[in-house]
Amino acid sequence: MDSENWQKVEELLNAALEIEPKERRKFLAEIGAEDLRREVESLLDGESEAEKFLASPVVAFSADFFDDDDAPDALINQTIGNYKIVGELGRGGMGAVYLGQRIDGKFAQNVAVKLLKRELNTADIRRRFARERQILAALAHPNIARLLDAGTTADGLPYLVMEYVEGVPIDEFCDIQSLDLNERLELFRTVCEAVAFAHRNLIVHRDLKPSNILVNIGGAPKLLDFGISKLLTPEFEAESAHTVTKLGAMTPEYASPEQLRGESVTTATDVYSLGAVLYELLTAQRPFELKTRSVEAIIRAVCETEPAPPSAVISDFGFRISDFRMPDSDTNRTKLSQLRTNPKSQISNPRSLRGDLDNIVLKALKKEPNRRYSSVEQFSEDIRRHLSDLPVTARPDTLRYRAAKFINRNRIAVFAALLIFLSLVGGVVATVWQARRAEANQARAEKRFADVRGLSNALLNEIAPKIERLEGSTEARRALVAQSLKYLDSLAVESADDLVLQAELAAAYEKVGVLQADPRKASLSDYRGSLASLEKAQAVRRRLLENNPQKAENRRLLADNLRLLAVRRISLNDTEAGFRDGREALSIYEKLAAENPGSLEPQRAFLAMQVEEAASYAELTRFKEAVPLLRQAAGKLEELRRTNSDDAETERILANCLSYLGFSLSWESRQPEAEAEMTRAVEITESLAARHPNDANFRQDLWRIYQMASGIYEEVDDARAFELCDKARRIGEEAVALDLANAQARHNLAKTFSRLGTFASNLGKPDKALVYLERTAAILSGLQARDPLSRAYDLDSGSLHKRIGDAKYNKKDLAGALESYEKSRASIEKRIEHDPSDTTAMRNLAFVYSAIGLVHSDYLKTAAGQIRQINLEAAKENYRRALDTLLKTESLNALTEFDRKNLEEVRNAIEKLEKTS
Repeated sequence: MDSENWQKVEELLNAALEIEPKERRKFLAEIGAEDLRREVESLLDGESEAEKFLASPVVAFSADFFDDDDAPDALINQTIGNYKIVGELGRGGMGAVYLGQRIDGKFAQNVAVKLLKRELNTADIRRRFARERQILAALAHPNIARLLDAGTTADGLPYLVMEYVEGVPIDEFCDIQSLDLNERLELFRTVCEAVAFAHRNLIVHRDLKPSNILVNIGGAPKLLDFGISKLLTPEFEAESAHTVTKLGAMTPEYASPEQLRGESVTTATDVYSLGAVLYELLTAQRPFELKTRSVEAIIRAVCETEPAPPSAVISDFGFRISDFRMPDSDTNRTKLSQLRTNPKSQISNPRSLRGDLDNIVLKALKKEPNRRYSSVEQFSEDIRRHLSDLPVTARPDTLRYRAAKFINRNRIAVFAALLIFLSLVGGVVATVWQARRAEANQARAEKRFADVRGLSNALLNEIAPKIERLEGSTEARRALVAQSLKYLDSLAVESADDLVLQAELAAAYEKVGVLQADPRKASLSDYRGSLASLEKAQAVRRRLLENNPQKAENRRLLADNLRLLAVRRISLNDTEAGFRDGREALSIYEKLAAENPGSLEPQRAFLAMQVEEAASYAELTRFKEAVPLLRQAAGKLEELRRTNSDDAETERILANCLSYLGFSLSWESRQPEAEAEMTRAVEITESLAARHPNDANFRQDLWRIYQMASGIYEEVDDARAFELCDKARRIGEEAVALDLANAQARHNLAKTFSRLGTFASNLGKPDKALVYLERTAAILSGLQARDPLSRAYDLDSGSLHKRIGDAKYNKKDLAGALESYEKSRASIEKRIEHDPSDTTAMRNLAFVYSAIGLVHSDYLKTAAGQIRQINLEAAKENYRRALDTLLKTESLNALTEFDRKNLEEVRNAIEKLEKTS
């Protein structure tokens, strides 16, 4: 066909593609030239095959599909872009995928080159090719096959250059490696992470199936083929809409009901397909085994019938029911023999699937998208919870179910608690039995009242301290708090006229409040509950004070209560109320000190409160307000120390004051003053620890001071910072060795290793830095696994991944650095979503955005073409995000002098990028 006629065919074909299939017949009948009409009809017949080509993985092509009139080696040894074609990986009726080798001399690399047939180079197919290129360019993830290059051949054919993945489909890998149930679930969760990453980039895959998930020899899965993926952005909605209705562009066995019905797809579509993949990994059978390929039968099977629970698909011996419909046949006897030789090739016990996994898989496979998991992350999280023996969201949250899960996780602790409980019950039963023998009702009531009072005291004063530091005790502490509050609320009703009991009640509520939340040690992190308990105590304290306003003890105890409340309100970012309570406490302490000028305790309490208020300003990055308060307190503490030279507590408060003063001065760029004050803090704390070697509190103080001191030398004198931090490490390791059950000590050690990683990276030792950071990750992972209900470790994750990214960046591992920075960003953004007023998190997020922008800027040095443009836009976008975040922090009066320098650097980076073409 000559070029003029071919141009007419292309114009007619593009017009036909814009028309609904049922209207095309009339359009074709109106084409006058019969040869043109036949050519257009033949190309329309091949349209669905073209989409299959775009959507198919490299491993799906076969030489069986070679056309006789095509020479399979036509492009062998030819050059496309920077790549030499060395062989064919596969070919279909619409095009081929070739194995290529990079030839520009930079490094050796095998690639897969995707190329359409010349006669299919129409405007519509080119648009779809461009869409796949744009989708793949946005996906930089270790478990997604990367787009390496793209372009057009010398004769005008578009091509894609993809990462060449050597591996096998995930279901085959599981069988070849004989993975057990937990190993299959962990591998599947890695796939979920890759799909979730695509969703965060507004991309729906729409064709998830085992053959599109290859696992390499190292066991790492790779997600392939975004040929029919959908971008969830307005400009791509119309262009991608036509693929949803065509069975040729999807795999029916894994397609969702809404895909088959031609409805709009969302991320819930991929949740469904992942559910189908997991079903097959668990049962070696698909949710719907389709006997025919007719459209009606496929839609009826997927949209109208319910899949059997996975546990019902395998027998008690782990074999598929469908494999043994004829138990006496020779074929089945052979199957039975083969499976027995490899017992791990399938899930061997249906009971392991029954319950949680049945519900998880069936929830993902719900017909209605809104009844499935709301995200892939939620799907994966339910699997993690199942693996950790935690309640899953796919099952009704009944008391019996949660209790069974808790008992499975904590068999020893539950047994011990049961013994305690039985002892308490026995005591209560004996008490009741004795009370019933009493003749007077009043005597019985008094006895019961005394028992409840005694039980409350036992819970708070004897049991609570014993389990406070026990790892994995979050749920036990939560139950303890709930029981204690139940008893205390009962006592509050019955003790209104008993002043002695009212004082005990207030003290008990305060102990419960500290158990519920304490920003300075392990707790339940229930700050709202803690506020409620402390406010109950405060109401009692104020009533006692009204009853006897001259009693100094009543005023001191109210001030102590206000101090506890102030710290927790500030932790909840209710700074106005926090400082209000703190100022009231400070006023009470000041009056008590003035009334007792010769007494040490009220003077010390007043100064300790002043330091605590100033420290709160420092922790909120309000250093200008913190510095004068800390200087004033330090001067008064020095005077108190001179007149009470043997008082260790005064020295301890002074060291705390000086450490926060040094910390604040450093952030205000007053480094010489900062170093001088911090040196004094270190010397005092070292002296206290040496004089009191058996006091764990002084050792904890020394660890904290070393940590703070190392921080002020970061990027100023990293060798000194490393030296101080290494001292903190030795203290942390000693604390862990002395008490293996001390989760707080291990958390402290994790923080220290994280800092050591930063300092090693700054000293140009990225390999050593990664060793320290991996130690941090291992400790945090262990803590989270042993106490999954605790939220105490969440905030460390963002900081850790940022530091890992820095170390990888220093090793010139840009891809690894970008991956770690993205993890840090996700963690910090989640924190801010939970608490939008957290200015510390905002500042950290700005640093992470800047780091991501820097990586993309570095990519610009070597990238070209479309890839360079993508990195340029990504660099600009992340620097702009950093700028916006810093300006928001500034509007909240939380920007430090250091941050202002960073602000200028970000502005300069944006200005430079704007000039880059």
